[in-house]
Amino acid sequence: MNKSIFRALSSVVVAASLVAASSVAVAATKADVAFSSDLITSFNMFSVTFSAAGSGTYANNTFSSAAADVAAGATQLVWDPASALTLSIAGNGSMTFDGLVYDSTKSAVIGDIHFVNGATKFDFADLPIFSVGPLTPAFATLTTGGSVSGDFALSAAGLGVVAKTVGITVPIPTANVGKLTMTSTPAVPEPSTAVLGFLGLAGVVTSVARRRRQG
Repeated sequence: MNKSIFRALSSVVVAASLVAASSVAVAATKADVAFSSDLITSFNMFSVTFSAAGSGTYANNTFSSAAADVAAGATQLVWDPASALTLSIAGNGSMTFDGLVYDSTKSAVIGDIHFVNGATKFDFADLPIFSVGPLTPAFATLTTGGSVSGDFALSAAGLGVVAKTVGITVPIPTANVGKLTMTSTPAVPEPSTAVLGFLGLAGVVTSVARRRRQG
């Protein structure tokens, strides 16, 4: 094969790969955990309240947090490590959930739970907190930008372990108690990526022009 043609084709491949790589990145991802009013009413009867800690926010029965970008083919969405949700039980301390991860293979939000009641402290790692139903549309939608959501229930498997260990009574409904919504926004290619893509395309033009002059 003519060397100039080979160089031109190589440049095309490089440029195409750069464009493809930039097309699957997302600029921002967030997760909203919206609790139903029925759950909030039920918890209030037990003097249980929700609040946000760190970089998370809690308003209108909804816990919101930034999350890491989702790469193509990924099966997880990781909440901001500085974001936490706290469940306070009047007279019985509080439980704080952090290190949250949505795992599409387990259809659950998994995280660390920290219980504090005065001098009593317990830490639980990687427990299921929410069991999440089917997402609409599919989780993979987030890799190119979009929004997915699904109903969730409190995980008796995870929260039950905590309640039993610390000796407190917390209602753990088995029915769906809210909706999890995850949203991502397509990214604008970074300057370095755009420059490299331009250089690749410039290489194609240069190679073709050189071949014509030599021809």
